[in-house]
Amino acid sequence: MKKEEKIQARKEEILDAALDIFSVKGYHAAGIADIAGKLEIGHGTCYRYFKNKLDILHALLDQVQAGLAEVISRQSPDKSNSLEEYRSQIGEIGTGLFELFGKDSRVGQVFFFETQGIDETVTVKIRKTHELSARVTELYLVNGVKKGFLRKNLDTDIASKAIHSMMFEGILQSILHKSNEEYASRWMKTVPDLMLDGMRSSS
Repeated sequence: MKKEEKIQARKEEILDAALDIFSVKGYHAAGIADIAGKLEIGHGTCYRYFKNKLDILHALLDQVQAGLAEVISRQSPDKSNSLEEYRSQIGEIGTGLFELFGKDSRVGQVFFFETQGIDETVTVKIRKTHELSARVTELYLVNGVKKGFLRKNLDTDIASKAIHSMMFEGILQSILHKSNEEYASRWMKTVPDLMLDGMRSSS
């Protein structure tokens, strides 16, 4: 294994251990000692790869952002030409988001519950993650309005934020229900129905 690969592998080990510690013990109560102890390495080893605990949290949030970007890039906003095609796109994106946060419940636990009031840089990063999702959602709505299967007078800016909020609330609720797949599927069915019945064009 090359030096760069070894460095990356060690970083991944530290991040995985931190994810475990933060999700169980909580970010505020956790320390570098807990992370190092889980890996049975010295404190100094962690500091060789990350500046401090906050730096580790930022790296974890960067992974979440990358995962979110990957999920929402699977579909093209201008691909759908009908309400049913758009409904299908929403379903696939929703499934991807639930998998992103639900496949490893630690990710959702840290993102939704352990990032509150820590630091302004964390708050900004979380906000940007939500803004990215809402902006991409709006592209789908603009496409629907342009092609006539969504209402012409639809406020795509506000609607995109509302849709994003519903989806992320569904993910949060799924986590609270211990990533129950049946419960998550109810959200993935109900949210598109709730959205599209009110946004469809009358023509």
